[in-house]
Amino acid sequence: MSSTSKNSSRGARRSRPQPLKLFLKEFRSWFYKSDSSGVQGLGGRGNMNMTPKEPTSSTVGSETDKVSSEGPDGKTVFKPKDLKICWKEESQFWSIPEGDDGPAELLEVCWLDVSGEMPVTKGKTYEVSFMLSMNTKNSFGWDDPVTVMARIGKEGKYQRKEIKLLDLSGEVKEFPPDKCRIEFKSDENAKNDKETLYFGLYEMWTNKWKGGLRIHEAIVQEIPAGNNDRPPNTRSDESRGKEIAAHDD
Repeated sequence: MSSTSKNSSRGARRSRPQPLKLFLKEFRSWFYKSDSSGVQGLGGRGNMNMTPKEPTSSTVGSETDKVSSEGPDGKTVFKPKDLKICWKEESQFWSIPEGDDGPAELLEVCWLDVSGEMPVTKGKTYEVSFMLSMNTKNSFGWDDPVTVMARIGKEGKYQRKEIKLLDLSGEVKEFPPDKCRIEFKSDENAKNDKETLYFGLYEMWTNKWKGGLRIHEAIVQEIPAGNNDRPPNTRSDESRGKEIAAHDD
């Protein structure tokens, strides 16, 4: 059986009425109200199927937890607990580790929205990527690309990279391979030298159910001036060791 038909059949089996009913009920509740920062749902109060030019995450602009690791080499690592994951409170949608010992696993959602934020400095360049793998036994719904996006400030212009996860295996890989790069130009945000970088991993336009994705880390790498060829990121030895030990138990 081909990967496409395999994904389609699994997706059909996963389209159960109860999760969909709960999802739509909670989505409508969120969609028709603003949070404290004034951020509204995708497309505001208009057509729920509309794809705007600049997609708005339900989590962008909300506070995130303290980032788990800021290295001396300018690399900031976000573990799953440090990220805002839409619907993570619902156990039928996500399996979330309590600490840093494992990945967050997507069980089934039709709205993939995983985001983070951190302060950045004017005149510097940053690269955003995610360390991902797939639970191939429970993988379905990845025929369409997923998008990694980043912007400086709530009014900034998105930089984006589309990635394809249909053939992703259980091996942890970095996506996008060429990373999503964004520059905080010196002529931007004249009033402040520091702003906020908002970034995320999204697929919320097709309304297709999907599952099996494992999110190990998100990485924001500050790029030294004149360095345009950074090597691929890898997870820390500590992260790999904890996951191996947890698996052996």
